[in-house]
Amino acid sequence: MIIDNFEEIKNNLYPVIIVGSGPAGISLALKLEKQKINCLILEAGKEKYDHQSQQFYEGIVIGDSITNLKHSRLRQLGGTSGHWGGWCKPMDRYNIESWGLDYNEISEYSDETCDILSLKNNFSKSQLNNYFNQIQFQYSKVRFAKKFLGIIQKSKYISLVTNAHVSHFIGDNGVVKSVSVKINEKDYSLKSKIFVSSCGGVENSRILLWTKELNNNLINKDIPIGNYWMTHPWIIGGIGVIKKKKLRKLLKDKFIDHDGPLHIATSSNIVSEKKILSGAIYMNATEDNKIYKEVIKDLLCTSPEYGKKIAKKLFDKDLKCGNIFMNLEEEANRNNRITLHKNIKDKNGIPITQLFYKKSPKTLFSAKTIMQEFGKFLINKDIGRIALKKEIENLENYENLGVHHHMGGTRMGDDLTKSVVDKNLKVHEIKNLYVAGSSVFKSSGYSNPTYTIVQLSLRLSNEIKKKIS
Repeated sequence: MIIDNFEEIKNNLYPVIIVGSGPAGISLALKLEKQKINCLILEAGKEKYDHQSQQFYEGIVIGDSITNLKHSRLRQLGGTSGHWGGWCKPMDRYNIESWGLDYNEISEYSDETCDILSLKNNFSKSQLNNYFNQIQFQYSKVRFAKKFLGIIQKSKYISLVTNAHVSHFIGDNGVVKSVSVKINEKDYSLKSKIFVSSCGGVENSRILLWTKELNNNLINKDIPIGNYWMTHPWIIGGIGVIKKKKLRKLLKDKFIDHDGPLHIATSSNIVSEKKILSGAIYMNATEDNKIYKEVIKDLLCTSPEYGKKIAKKLFDKDLKCGNIFMNLEEEANRNNRITLHKNIKDKNGIPITQLFYKKSPKTLFSAKTIMQEFGKFLINKDIGRIALKKEIENLENYENLGVHHHMGGTRMGDDLTKSVVDKNLKVHEIKNLYVAGSSVFKSSGYSNPTYTIVQLSLRLSNEIKKKIS
């Protein structure tokens, strides 16, 4: 149910309190409902976008430029799913297993995840060679607020309060006793057995850092909250052309035929052999003769003979060419971190986010290596040619086209000096505080994060059920 008058239920005891109503929080609540476990969701924003509420996401970035933190996420019911692009794909096995998790244990939640995201559990993959696979993304049109608001309104197990500004968790000696929240300009301290922070790849760290500062005896001072923050660099790696008919002939019945760009991703082999990070290539299938001409000009310089062949077939509609986009894994660097600003606070008196961020040289090296090896594959099979951007070929720089995927900051692991939560998403040395969302990712991989966020949230519900039992 949606709670309009909080005064009427302020003394109710909920076994689980979830902070945040994005994909992580709502997915967790839906699963708890199936298990007949009551929960209370505290959402800082309103049901719809509100400019004044969005100002609480103001932050300062020091280092390399990224998308403004106030614009790259939404403070409203449904969280940032309110404007996401919908690209969905499970993380590769080698990415998940590098976190110390059993891939099969995570993938068992795939059917439920696809049901939440209104997808078909069918993500095809075809091997091109030892280094590359053709992969398939699916596109979810789900807006969590729109799809699940009615379900929450009718639910006997899920209660939701909007405009509930959580400040910090309160407790000592490894136990959280309550959460401090401001609702309709009044301060409350809400008790529960289990607390879950599911506020995204920035706010999870911010709330825990503020908690750590206000509660000396609750969170171990050595736990690196905010560190190892990551994103997905989305860049243009170069330009090129590829013959779709030849690629189809090469893969035969394994060719993945669907609308949209061609998706090519790294395998675990190239990652381990070349000592690089994972990545994916997207070649736009939209026909654009103007782009053709620009590409051919460059190819005539970098590969004259092939450029001449392509020039003769300029209007061949099977030709795919243009910019080559790349979605890249970013190295987990301890120095890329979220901190609390020492001087600037929001209207509720909480320090705003201060993010230190520098691009990763290994990510740049990985982009170059992926493009070079993919170029060799195209030449070997005579199905296309590509040309790297000069700044990438010279290992000088890359331009982030948009930074909207925030990961890390409360990463999982066994070592409390290098991680914040364990594999069950419980904060180290605290009995009843969990974190859900992309902030727990140990590495970013190349896949968009929402699918994995939902999987981990569904898995967390079973851990909470055991804890309550």
